[in-house]
Amino acid sequence: MIPTHVLKDLQPNECIAVLSRGGEIHFYIHPASDKPDVIRAFATAEGSEVLTSHMRDNAAIRALVASRERDVGGEG
Repeated sequence: MIPTHVLKDLQPNECIAVLSRGGEIHFYIHPASDKPDVIRAFATAEGSEVLTSHMRDNAAIRALVASRERDVGGEG
């Protein structure tokens, strides 16, 4: 589940990257101007993989998170 404050506090010049590490998803708020290589480098440095980046649409983010949680939980 994505924390409500992550979506609510997103600034106009920010986006959300959804990352995965050890089967767990987590989030990285990044400048909208960041290139994908910058986000991949951040994720790699912390042992994660990028599932998607440059997301701003709350409904799309929630749908992605829900689908990943179903996959991890074996319900999907």
